[in-house]
Amino acid sequence: DMVCMHHTIGAEFSDGTIEKHFSSLQVFGTEATMSAMCKTVGVPAGIAADLILKGELDGKTGLLLPTSKAIYQPTLEACKKEGIVFEEHVKVEQQGSTSYVG
Repeated sequence: DMVCMHHTIGAEFSDGTIEKHFSSLQVFGTEATMSAMCKTVGVPAGIAADLILKGELDGKTGLLLPTSKAIYQPTLEACKKEGIVFEEHVKVEQQGSTSYVG
């Protein structure tokens, strides 16, 4: 199986600059070991459980959103080791020109 995800986020600034941020993920499962859905759901959940068990969340308790750097940074690093990586780039448009970053 395969999991695909794509985000496009746009922003317009007061100087007329327009940025479009693109973020894409494509993960394949393997028949013998793990489905892509299992990887993309189970692996991050397991990483979060590991952070909790190791006491690495600065004493935070209860329901935690992944908007804290203490949560998302180690989770993204561990996901990268498991092959779960978003490819990102930015398109910047200014009057009369376009450039790509990333």
